[in-house]
Amino acid sequence: MTGRRRNTLLGLGIVAGLIAIAIYVFDWNMLRPYVARQISAATGRSFAINGDLHVKLSREPVISAEGLVLGNADWSKQGDMARVERLEFQVRLWPLLKKRVELPYVSVTRPELLIEQNDQGQGNWVFKNSPKDTASPSERTLRVGRVDIRDGDLRVEMPKEKTSLRAKVAVTQGATDREGSITAEGTGSYRDLPFEVSSSGGAVLGLRDANTPYPLKFKGRIGDTRFTADGTVTDVRTLRGMAINFTLAGKSLAELFPILRLPLPPTPAYRLAGLLEHEGQEWRFTRFTGKVGDSDLAGSWAVDLGRQPRFIKADLSSQRLDMKDLSGFIGARNEAGKPVTPKGNKVLPQNEFNLEKLRVANADVHFRGEKIIDKQLPLDHMDVRLRLDDGRLSLDPLVLGLADGTVRAKIHMDTAKTPIHTQADVSAERLQLTRIMPALGENKRVNAGLIGGRAALVMDGNSVARMLATADGDAAFIMRGGEISKLLLRLANLDVANLVPIFLAGDKPVPVRCMVAEFKSTEGDAQIQNFVIDTQKQVVLGSGGVDFGPEALDLRLDVKPKDISLVSLRGPILIKGSFKKPAVRPELTQLSLRAAAAVALGFVTPPLALLPLVQIGSAEDQACDDLIARARHGNISAATVEKKIEKKATSLHRTSKTSPPATPPVSSTEAR
Repeated sequence: MTGRRRNTLLGLGIVAGLIAIAIYVFDWNMLRPYVARQISAATGRSFAINGDLHVKLSREPVISAEGLVLGNADWSKQGDMARVERLEFQVRLWPLLKKRVELPYVSVTRPELLIEQNDQGQGNWVFKNSPKDTASPSERTLRVGRVDIRDGDLRVEMPKEKTSLRAKVAVTQGATDREGSITAEGTGSYRDLPFEVSSSGGAVLGLRDANTPYPLKFKGRIGDTRFTADGTVTDVRTLRGMAINFTLAGKSLAELFPILRLPLPPTPAYRLAGLLEHEGQEWRFTRFTGKVGDSDLAGSWAVDLGRQPRFIKADLSSQRLDMKDLSGFIGARNEAGKPVTPKGNKVLPQNEFNLEKLRVANADVHFRGEKIIDKQLPLDHMDVRLRLDDGRLSLDPLVLGLADGTVRAKIHMDTAKTPIHTQADVSAERLQLTRIMPALGENKRVNAGLIGGRAALVMDGNSVARMLATADGDAAFIMRGGEISKLLLRLANLDVANLVPIFLAGDKPVPVRCMVAEFKSTEGDAQIQNFVIDTQKQVVLGSGGVDFGPEALDLRLDVKPKDISLVSLRGPILIKGSFKKPAVRPELTQLSLRAAAAVALGFVTPPLALLPLVQIGSAEDQACDDLIARARHGNISAATVEKKIEKKATSLHRTSKTSPPATPPVSSTEAR
């Protein structure tokens, strides 16, 4: 080796040594302003490294920085968006030449991250200079190996949603994609309800594999609603392939409305468990089972968030349905699920329907109740389809098994009108009277026939009580055949002379030729148009009515005998009082006059005392065929519907002369 060459190599060695010494003693903090400017330019936010910046050189350098601070959006009043006490990572140099970033190791100590949204819906996670990266995780040029995040602090502030959350986060990642975990525990408020959750997931690197199920588990509560989840998600980014065993429990299903915006009615306490799935914009809760109050419930539930408004489709069934658990549908429970007692001396539900719920989503729900438990009515089963379309709710058809017969109804409620406009058409066939009125069935001499009926009503009101208080329409009930106790008939007429042979010879049944009752309702006052019970011995005629506004009864039953009785204190039977406390008694005026006349005549000539008590039967058989035919074919007319809507529109116009009626009259075709 020549001297010149030795000198050259020596010089290069000295230069390399000087460079190495320079790098070793170089103060990397001098690069902090440059790094800060680059990150600020990339994010459009202020950025600073307030602590030391250090680089440990090797084939895979280790870079560390302390006191990192990223500014928030300019509209925020919450301070910085992110702070990191210490960041350390290792980088491979060779992949950088191929525009790939590979970080074998990342460690983050005490990171603080603030996620917030303003009243205009802007999120602070959107940066001014954010690149439009639509690549999937597997296509990106960033690869991360071992990860360690300690004492992470996450805050979420969304005042518009009345949401404020805070979570402690920890992340560990092993040498492979399957080693490690993500854990988080959070508290705060979600939509103004107390919130707490604890969750755990698989390794960080498992998040980027869109073909392998990622394990996920969490539990928590929002308000009084509790939930758990345990399952997997194949693609975390799109939630594709979600298969999670999910449980949901709370005091009332109505409490899900402020949380998920699902228009569910108030119910008793519930607990449901099923499979939570997701595809596109649709969330599904399938194969679930559980209990709502004392009723079991099973089926499937789907919510499509891609439709506006959101669309709900459900297929539900109950093997044992307790009717009191459905009382929230008619306003007999508050949103917390507790029964509500009507105010004053009333029995009809006065709670108004939640109009916001009825307008927030569309729905198509099918429900079947196989066996019904009810203390008031002998219900057997239920089958109903509920549709909600832009605030128009319909129960069509609604089929109830009642007293061994069937009740069919079509109910349509239009919440776009104020107050709610409702039309109801109800029919009943082959109902057993002795099952509806068990007291009759206790008398072995009563063999009531089959009851049928119909009702057609139009109503306006935001509660069941108000709807019935404004009802216009008609109703009819008919019965043909059957038998009734002779004793009951004589007692109804206080027929003393004919009671004696019955007690001596025994009670005998009397055939019932027919029973017809027709009512016409105007503004909730249902007046009897025709009421006849025709038997072989007597005819019972009814008059008066039922007023649903004050919930008052004012009925009168007159008994007309077809035979002769020597001692009769006959007088009308009065049914008066309120729905809550009805009173049944004979009319005392006629009884008093007859008794007084008998006493007066007894002073003159004792045998004449019986004259006022002699009753010569003059009642004749009624034209049952004609009465039944008329009752069957009566129906509310389209003109009645139009008249009611026009009346309401006129009333609204009078109260607001500066604006037109909110609900214009509909045509006859629309009304039908």
